[in-house]
Amino acid sequence: MFSPYPTTRYSSFPRITLALIIVCVVVYLLELVGGDQVILLLAQTGGIFFQGFYWQPFTAMFVHFDILHILFNMFALFYFGRLNEDIFSRWQFLAVYLGSGLLGNVASLFLLAPDVPSGGASGAIFGLIGSYVATERKADNLIVGLLYAFLIFVQSAGPGVNIFAHFFGLAGGFVLGLLFLSSKPADR
Repeated sequence: MFSPYPTTRYSSFPRITLALIIVCVVVYLLELVGGDQVILLLAQTGGIFFQGFYWQPFTAMFVHFDILHILFNMFALFYFGRLNEDIFSRWQFLAVYLGSGLLGNVASLFLLAPDVPSGGASGAIFGLIGSYVATERKADNLIVGLLYAFLIFVQSAGPGVNIFAHFFGLAGGFVLGLLFLSSKPADR
């Protein structure tokens, strides 16, 4: 049965997850010191991206707009990052995290108004949720897992939230999770 709480002891130290958390915290501290200039440089805004700031879909994954934003995202990253690091290789984990985050951010470039700034790790974190759901091979567990992911998705919607990054991150993580699991031996 699918459970949002881990039932097994983690087999390895979540190095990549902790490294991603450190990067997000360092970027947040830079934002506090540098102010709006750092946020405008690193956060994603469609209008600026289309003027040549092509790094923003990547750097926006590490930008957070306030203390609650980074605290909630880092908690979710730690939780789902540990789960995924036990399932996937380091490169697969990074591919899920960065690929899902980029997919969500690129989709947002075309779906959000061009003057709306966007940032945060949540698109990539939703990718981790999607890849974790993909690991549930039994039909009843998969349905419960998808329902759980849907409930998290709905709860995260609201004013000022980039629902497109969440949706496309979740979908991208699910597809990548299935892809990587299909290439693993059956003795998982």
